[in-house]
Amino acid sequence: MALKEILESIRHPHRVTFEARDLTPNYGKFVAQPFERGYATTIGNALRRVLLSSIPGYAITAIKIDGVTNEFENVPGMKEDTIVMIMHLKNVVVALPENVDAKTIHIKKEGPCTVTAADFASADADVSVFNPEHHIATIAEGYTFEMDVQIESGYNYVPAEVNMELLEDVNAIAIDAIYSPIVSVKFAVDDVRVGQRINYYGKLTLEIETKGNIAPEKALSWAAKLLRDNLTPFMLPEEANGDDEKIEETPKDSVLDSLKDKHVEEVEFSVRTANFLISSDLKTLDKVALKTDADLLRLIGANEMIIEEIKEKLAEYNAHLGMRG
Repeated sequence: MALKEILESIRHPHRVTFEARDLTPNYGKFVAQPFERGYATTIGNALRRVLLSSIPGYAITAIKIDGVTNEFENVPGMKEDTIVMIMHLKNVVVALPENVDAKTIHIKKEGPCTVTAADFASADADVSVFNPEHHIATIAEGYTFEMDVQIESGYNYVPAEVNMELLEDVNAIAIDAIYSPIVSVKFAVDDVRVGQRINYYGKLTLEIETKGNIAPEKALSWAAKLLRDNLTPFMLPEEANGDDEKIEETPKDSVLDSLKDKHVEEVEFSVRTANFLISSDLKTLDKVALKTDADLLRLIGANEMIIEEIKEKLAEYNAHLGMRG
């Protein structure tokens, strides 16, 4: 076997799965398998670091209140100190349309009232708020509260000192920007059986919790893309281009083509069904899907229980028996 063929034979997951009950707007549990020994931990660590450090989001970067030039000056009629209000602003979870990089909104409220994160969404239709009940400030009777709020896109954490250098208005107050939409990332690696090998291959389970302003599955996809983009420069040009050509040649809408890389020993069949398929020279799911019920029943070792298990497994891949290419 040529070295490149050996490289391509190293097992890797063909898809990431999740259960609908484990997926909410701010939480997702994702499973990928099988990995060669050691790979699941390596990939899990890399994805976790990228998810926590590099997924972009939106944050409040500056505010402007007439008569207040720094965080140590109090706002007339506001119960909270300005510095306390700014701490509250750091925890507002906001988002803008993906094609909008920044926006300044104006908030105006008459006291007595409470200013909450919901007022940001009320001030501009482009602003989405994911913790609308979050408290910002309390305004006393007889006072009018007005504030301009600057929302920007970015990633990771940017201190107020850096944001201050970018401000054009000298009367604006810069704020620490916490752009990351990720709350936590956990991963676990477990042994998984492939064929007759029990303790060699690994299963990676990732749990992602977000602030709600990005879907967990999108965050995971972006993290994988960032890793790929950072690793591609290490590949020889002919290797990188070869992968691109392979991707272009694969018809995305063909279920059968997608099953060509699904080896029977990688799919969670019972031992009896897996042995039946392998002994019948049906080692990939595309070959299995081309068979009819009658075709399979003619093979040695077939029975109705095995056929039913095969049907259930094919259904997980949007496939069925009797398909024709």
